Amino acid sequence: MRLRQWIGFLLTILIIWLLASYVIDNSIILPDPILVGQTMVSQLCSTELYQSLGITLIRVVFSVTLSFLFAFVLSFVMTHYKGVRPYFDQILLFIRSIPNVTFVILLLFWINREMSIYVVSFLLLFPIFYQNLAESIEDIQMKRHDFLIIYPQSLFTQIKYVYVPELKSAISSGWITCSSLGFKVVVMAEILTSISAGVGYKMQFSRLNIDLAGVMAWTIWLLICVSIFNKLLKKVLKMLFS
Repeated sequence: MRLRQWIGFLLTILIIWLLASYVIDNSIILPDPILVGQTMVSQLCSTELYQSLGITLIRVVFSVTLSFLFAFVLSFVMTHYKGVRPYFDQILLFIRSIPNVTFVILLLFWINREMSIYVVSFLLLFPIFYQNLAESIEDIQMKRHDFLIIYPQSLFTQIKYVYVPELKSAISSGWITCSSLGFKVVVMAEILTSISAGVGYKMQFSRLNIDLAGVMAWTIWLLICVSIFNKLLKKVLKMLFS
């Protein structure tokens, strides 16, 4: 979307929101944009906003990075040991079929709240990275099969000069997709674990205090943070792979 289209879209949402809040006339059910804006301004003047966003951002970056590294290594391993891959793919399919909420509830019995956030994020993000990379590696192997037989090289050399250059688009799309999903799953895990830090905790705290304006304000701040992070990420990926 262009800037003019974004402005028109946001104005439309704002007008609909304002009219709906005027008709409902109940700030507990639907606070008006002015009240939410005032809440955001008060949050802007508090260090809690920056601390919470920073903690959530660190959790997201760590989770996405860890998921990518494991997926990158295992995608090469599984495409070279094809006999094992069907069993591994079945395990991933089983993991992806289980609701994330179930993972959070189970993990709270076994590990502490902080670790459960990272484990749940990994279980969601790793299969996405892995499938994306494994399929791309298989395509490269099919296209470069004759070349690699005629000019055999060590696996490290193949990865550096053959696979990585051709995996640029797969890596970039995986990072962009998983970074957005990472924010969703981390905040969800923060809410469910009721951990005493992060955006999810602040949302849960506002909900328990029947402060819908606070919940909406934190949601908007989170959307702003995700938007800025994705734009910076795209620039970094463009610099790395240009």
